[in-house]
Formats: sequence, structure tokens, C-alpha cells
Amino acid sequence: MNYTSKAKKKYYVVKKGKKPGVYYNWPDCQKQVQGFPHAVFKGFVSRKEAEAWYGKPIGEAPAASPAKVSTKPLEKPDIHKLEALYPPHQHPMDDSILSSDGIHMTLSLPETLTIYTDGSCLVNPDGPGGFAAVFLTEDGRELLSVTGGEPRSTNNRMELRAAYEALKTVSDGTVHTISFCTDSRYLQQAFTKGWVAKWKKNGWKTVQGTDVLNRDLWTALDSLMTMHRIHFQWVKGHVGTKYNEMCDRLAKKEAMNYK
Repeated sequence: MNYTSKAKKKYYVVKKGKKPGVYYNWPDCQKQVQGFPHAVFKGFVSRKEAEAWYGKPIGEAPAASPAKVSTKPLEKPDIHKLEALYPPHQHPMDDSILSSDGIHMTLSLPETLTIYTDGSCLVNPDGPGGFAAVFLTEDGRELLSVTGGEPRSTNNRMELRAAYEALKTVSDGTVHTISFCTDSRYLQQAFTKGWVAKWKKNGWKTVQGTDVLNRDLWTALDSLMTMHRIHFQWVKGHVGTKYNEMCDRLAKKEAMNYK
């Protein structure tokens, strides 16, 4: 996997938003454009670039303040504790999986499924996070969505939580054949390129010797995956793929519950 380093953006110009102007960090800019129809904004690394796009002089970006950044690593999470505090929600998308009273679900998932998942963190890391999974039949009929969130998380953790909750839901005693669609290379390649197997062999250490992040979820996912026939499919995010977009919206909505 190739990684490309990017210079950090220090100037955010909002031409059309709740309060147009210049902002010096993404969270402040996000407040002005999130939920605003047809917002026009852009981030820049240099003051010169920002002024050229804005069409007028702007002030120098203030020195970064450590006060807004968590200097402590996230506490090592316990997935069972998190499930008790922030359990997932199941939403039927098809009446055929409802019981006769129309309220309590009695899951009867087909052997072959397509599952889309996504995760979102409003401020990454250590901000409100949400996850979502959407279940479809082999011929594309909508069955079920599973959503949830946590008040402090990361983008990657929410991607993994979405996958974990999806596979836990299908662990119903049937061996399912699943087309698993995700826009997370982190999740997809960890299994398709054998990263998880190497981490296990190395005592859950990376090749650099550091602890693997989100070990609790990786361990749980690895266990659940052995129960099914899973084919990972990477899908590019934010290009209009229906169920990828649906998962993105649901995940962000869940994250907003913890703002």
C-alpha cells in the first residue's frame, strides 16, 4: 500500500455558508458549511493560495494550539463494554423480516448476501463517530440496516465497528456467502493482503514493533470471518454508489447524536 504525505491545510475560506469568511482549522469551517445547501468553501496550505482564491487579503494563520488536540492516546477499548454502553440498532428495510406484530424482528437472512459498510468520525481522532451496514439480497432487495456510534472514536475504528456489527448480525448458524463492500482500504487489505495473519503471528505487533491499533475489533472480526465465505470488494467512496452513499449518510447521522 502506498502512502502519500500531504501538507496540512491552515486556511479555510468559506465563500458561501452560514457565516462566510476565513477559518484556520477544519472544525470551525465545518460548522459553517455542514447542512448548508450548496456551500462553497476550500482549504489551502498557504496564505497566498487562499488569498488568490478569496480575492482579498487575509490574516496570517495563528500558531497551532495544543489545547484543542488530545495529547493522550485513546483508552484501550473493550468491545464488549462498548457494546453495552453504545449498542447497535437494527432497522428492517423490508416487511418480510418483521414478525406478525410488525415490531419485533425475526431475522431470516438468505444464504447469499451483499453487505455495504461505512464508518465516520466528525473530528478525527477522538471525536464523535458513527457506523452503518446495509444488507441486500443477491438480487439487490433491501433487507436490513445496522447503525450505531460512539462519543470518542476514529474513522478507522468506525469502519471496523461497522464490519464487526454486520458480521455479528449474520452469525445465525448459517454459513453465508457474502459480497462485502467497503470504501476502506484499511479494512479490505488487512484481510486480502494477509496483514491480520501477520499481526497474529507477531503477537499483534506491526512490522515496526508497535501495538496494532483496534486489536479488540481485529480479533473479533477475524473470528467471525472464519464462519462465512467472504469476498471483499473495495468501492470508491463519494462517487454516487447508492448503498455506499446510504451507509455514509447513516453513519454521519449516528455520529451527530454524540455532538
